[in-house]
Amino acid sequence: MVILTQAEYRDRVLGGWLGRLMGSAVGLPGDGQRQALEVRGDPEQLLRAQGRLREGAELGLVWLRALQRRGPAINSDDLIAAWLRHVTYSQWEYGYARANFLRDLRPPLTGVHDNPFRGCLGALARADLWGMVAPGDPEVAARYACQDAMLDHSGPGLEAAIALAAMVSAAFVTPEPPRLLEVALAFLPDDSRVSRAVRDVRRWHGELAHWRRTREMLLRAYSADDVRDAAVAAGLLALALLDGNGDLERTLLTAAEGGWSTAAVCAAAGAILGVALGAEQLPLRWREPLRGELTLGPGVVALPRNLRAPRLADQICDIGRLVCRAESAGRVQIVAEPTQGDQESTLPELETASFVRQLALGPYVTAHRRGPLEVRVDYDGPPTIGYNTPRRLALAITNSGARSLDISTRLSAPAGFVVTGDSEHLTLPEGGTVSFRTAVSAPEEHAQIAPANPCTLFLSVEDGLQAVVPITLVGESLWYAAGPYAGFDEAHAPEQPGIISGDSPIGGDGWRRLSVSEPSLSLLAGLEGEQGTYYLATDLWMPRTRRARLRIGCNDGVKVWLNGQQVLCQHEHRPVSPLSADELEIELREEWNRLLIKMAQCSPRRFLAVTFRDPDRHLLVEAANTWPRRA
Repeated sequence: MVILTQAEYRDRVLGGWLGRLMGSAVGLPGDGQRQALEVRGDPEQLLRAQGRLREGAELGLVWLRALQRRGPAINSDDLIAAWLRHVTYSQWEYGYARANFLRDLRPPLTGVHDNPFRGCLGALARADLWGMVAPGDPEVAARYACQDAMLDHSGPGLEAAIALAAMVSAAFVTPEPPRLLEVALAFLPDDSRVSRAVRDVRRWHGELAHWRRTREMLLRAYSADDVRDAAVAAGLLALALLDGNGDLERTLLTAAEGGWSTAAVCAAAGAILGVALGAEQLPLRWREPLRGELTLGPGVVALPRNLRAPRLADQICDIGRLVCRAESAGRVQIVAEPTQGDQESTLPELETASFVRQLALGPYVTAHRRGPLEVRVDYDGPPTIGYNTPRRLALAITNSGARSLDISTRLSAPAGFVVTGDSEHLTLPEGGTVSFRTAVSAPEEHAQIAPANPCTLFLSVEDGLQAVVPITLVGESLWYAAGPYAGFDEAHAPEQPGIISGDSPIGGDGWRRLSVSEPSLSLLAGLEGEQGTYYLATDLWMPRTRRARLRIGCNDGVKVWLNGQQVLCQHEHRPVSPLSADELEIELREEWNRLLIKMAQCSPRRFLAVTFRDPDRHLLVEAANTWPRRA
């Protein structure tokens, strides 16, 4: 049983936020640098940059407002509504998740689909909030953090957030870093990349007893193209906690000197130790220079711009007491005053097997609760559909009610689509589960695939209960590829005036059609062939003329024509990364727009990604190249 007085709880929460501010300030100057760093100076000098919350941490305050409105029963729909109301950031995972919300996808699909930053650390940067509102109950904290992180992450990006939330929650009871890491690992599948990185760091640090050598081993085994990789961040966080061994200053300096995502890693380390120590026990030489004031950035709207940490701690404690009563009854108790004879608090026994099994289902399974029924939809891959290829879905319905139920099911799809296995009559015993498969096809002669294609599973229960489950299929992008040809600087057959301008149709001899499920990740998933010069073309439909931004990522040379005009030409070898991109202002005209890309592929690693954005750099979900242009 965990017993906290209200004063102790508030002191720990305030310590967590002050520790987060310390860490963020110490880590900010070196953020994004891959090499090991030298961080020196007194706390007053190191904390000079405090006050401005980074993008991920700001979302934690959005969730706090949503908790104040909705209470402990907050769900994914509440979080998405709060995001669309308060969050305007368009970069990184935030922009891709927002586009998936507007496509009517559901978590965890919103975090994984067509999201090049799904394994990054945006969710880690805000996960400490869930540990603070669920003090001493890592299972509740992990569940909240998982629900949150699935909005815009999957894989390591999801797992690192769960691990941090569990550690912050456990730090209310046990401050020892090795024990905190054990708690975090209990919520992760053994074979996950984050779990392996943390376990390896723990082993290497015990063997090598020097953080720089352990850091070198970590990066040798887990280094990634993106400096914001969440598995690397989790490994560096574990290293800082072990090396610091409860000492705040040493922990923060180790995290800052490790390089990579130092702002997020230092903030996470500061939050954990801040909760473990409490505000009153933070070292005076670190606490005294701290202003304790927070300023929101421009990407969060309709919330107070300036906050003070003590007031924020009060708000978190108000919510935390509600969470403890609703979600942690019998495991955590927050009392007004200490009572004589109180036993020492101990963490509840962790029952994580079902949580880990749920996590192991992967990012392509959605769950829906409808009365006594739980419906799972397994997409078994990206939630997309292309022409003439059946999109198979596996569905499972579980009856959690107190009696057997007879259920009829029917799946509907847009006009022209064909559904097979669309209707079933099922008998569900109490506690039983039935599974069946269905498929949706889009014959090109009858159907027109849109950017988002809503399907609906209708459930009719014998006692008159009617329920619906939305199933959205995102339209795959249609592209045409030609090549390989010889030199990039030479004009080849596809550079015909009619092809460049859009007056001539794409296709026929020399062209092959590609149905691309995740164009923000790569257009080349279905393109095989030797190195050389390739052409890719598409016709983009717009409902109205508008200004836009075209973003093209390529690791080699690229030349681009839009509606007959050359808009880009560069030949530069770059890393294979979503950050290796050119962005330019364009005008998309009403109805059809022809885009032709000439691409040099000199490297065995191929990369080409294309996105269309509005002037504020949000993804243009209304732009459609999902159906062929008719003559």
